Amino acid sequence: MSGIDPHPPAPLKAGLQAASTLTRLLGPARYGLADALGLAGYAVSGRRRRNAVTNHLRLDPAIDGREARRRARASFRAFARSGVDFVWACGFGPDESLREGMAVEETLPITTAARQAGRGGIFALTHFGNWDMAANLAFAIELDLTTVMATTGPRAITDLVIWARRQNRMEVYEADHAALGLVRAIKRGRFVAILSDIPDGGPTVEVPYCGGLVPFSSVPAWLSLRTGAPLFPTACWRENGKYRLLVMEPVRHQPGDDERSLMAQVAATIEPVVRQHPDQWYPFREVYAG
Repeated sequence: MSGIDPHPPAPLKAGLQAASTLTRLLGPARYGLADALGLAGYAVSGRRRRNAVTNHLRLDPAIDGREARRRARASFRAFARSGVDFVWACGFGPDESLREGMAVEETLPITTAARQAGRGGIFALTHFGNWDMAANLAFAIELDLTTVMATTGPRAITDLVIWARRQNRMEVYEADHAALGLVRAIKRGRFVAILSDIPDGGPTVEVPYCGGLVPFSSVPAWLSLRTGAPLFPTACWRENGKYRLLVMEPVRHQPGDDERSLMAQVAATIEPVVRQHPDQWYPFREVYAG
């Protein structure tokens, strides 16, 4: 496996493993802890809180300020739950992941066709639901994933997160040096997963999404145009107590399509799922271009 070879300090690895054991012992009660952390984040994160309220109003202008604040609090709680579940699911095997998933079977015919063609594929996700559980479920149905990750916080913490993701055969590249590695991964038949909205860097295009023009990374479309691999709008969210992974039909290439037109199709396909579950949307930054 290529990509980043992380070396987190042993105490951090031991701490993550201990936290994983604790959250599994807590079972569903772990969400009480997550909700408390999420509400604390809502209370102390003034700018992120204001962004979330403003963005929820933009997503659904029919709601009032009170409902927007309620949805913003729900987003903070859901984001904290996704973080706790990342720890809880660390090191899950295929059987454990599938036990916590639902409706994965509707994804299989789509991804199986791409895998059998030997071309790999590109999964375009957004800041919605739980992308780490999406990776666990992909691993469980034998999809080899490659992704790109920006450095967040201290290097040791970034290395710890990468190390945890690599336990499920995930290949990870640094954002600044990812393009060639992602192309090579697809040519090896792997599937590349990229968070497309609110990109930290790299080339972007502005596309209609959730009530306005939003900068999306153009990398998923660039990879599809360059390699011929299918581009799949993808989402993973919690529903009825389990995680649902949905890989949607691939974006269709038409003569004259460019990166913007392809990413606009991705955004339009994912948006209805976000609108159905706005509490699992994480609009904590300035989402819209204007």
